[in-house]
Amino acid sequence: MPDELEITYYRQVEDLFSTLRGVPHTLSPKDFQLLRGWWRDEVPLTAVAAGITEVFARRRGDESDPVVSLSYCRHAVNRHAKRLAEMTVGESPPDVATEGPSVADRLALVISELSTAAGAARESLPGVADVIEGIAHQMVRCDQMPMAVVEDHLFSLETVLLDGCWRAMPESERLEITARANATAETSGAEGEVADRTRRAMRDRELRRRLGLPRLELT
Repeated sequence: MPDELEITYYRQVEDLFSTLRGVPHTLSPKDFQLLRGWWRDEVPLTAVAAGITEVFARRRGDESDPVVSLSYCRHAVNRHAKRLAEMTVGESPPDVATEGPSVADRLALVISELSTAAGAARESLPGVADVIEGIAHQMVRCDQMPMAVVEDHLFSLETVLLDGCWRAMPESERLEITARANATAETSGAEGEVADRTRRAMRDRELRRRLGLPRLELT
């Protein structure tokens, strides 16, 4: 019979997966067996979270092959677990004399800004507010990660945040933002893939401005 720690591990992974998919998600028997294997192999929850978030971030905007199972994430999880293990070997205690705010303090500031953005969107854009609150909830666990992992994880979370907010925006808003992004890309003179990246960057910037989204970074 699983103990409370094991049950919490399963619940947190299921909660993360639901947050990143943007819809409630119950693990399939196959997913649960994979998750149970991670637990038995003592794969840290931080490695599981980093791997899953990375996969969702890589597949941003690709509706042809959505992430619907934990099996999509197994290689990324294993890679992050190995990386964490390597970082732990010979790791020295943190320097308590380091100047400036701690990682926890900086994370708390970003989480507060996300909560403010969610509150502002709650009445008119409840779906967007749910996305923002879900990402803020996931950030709470970031202070358990090594700094090098935190930065990568935040980058992935920000990618998922922008994609989730975009999908939750009303169609009329998306069309307006897209028109602005396309106009900016055209004036830049960029072509091909460069133009596509420019349009995406302009779209993200306008989306961030409209929703008051902070950048998910510690610097």
